[in-house]
Amino acid sequence: MSGDFTVLPGRIIGGGKLISFEEILEKAKTLGKVVKTGGSSYRLIPNNISGSDVLDFDDMYPTVYFNVDYSVDFYITGLKYERVIEFIEKLSDVLGVPIEYAELGNETPDPEEELKQLEKFLDEFGGRYGSAKGRKQDNVSTRSR
Repeated sequence: MSGDFTVLPGRIIGGGKLISFEEILEKAKTLGKVVKTGGSSYRLIPNNISGSDVLDFDDMYPTVYFNVDYSVDFYITGLKYERVIEFIEKLSDVLGVPIEYAELGNETPDPEEELKQLEKFLDEFGGRYGSAKGRKQDNVSTRSR
């Protein structure tokens, strides 16, 4: 598997109902640069975590593609799993809605499970747009796996 160009697929739960595509793009700008791709998707190039101009490959976050159907693709080749999950949780917190991602492969989403995840997320983060302003960033993950 080493050297593979790996994509971790995901979906923005509540996309189109609780948050519009335009709101997603606007909020994603707080995490990096958002650019239009050749198709109908947008690419988020995350800011370097350390704040320096030089990127440390092991500490980089994944590049994310937002698709108009509210699916997302995380490009994770060579990245540490912990960093990828940390970034997905930060992105979810910034957007104020949960992001479902495949942990082992191409699993079909269960609408009932999605609704449960959405309700749990909204309970934990205090409503439609979350409460990220008042929380510490290192305390992002409160859900059990």
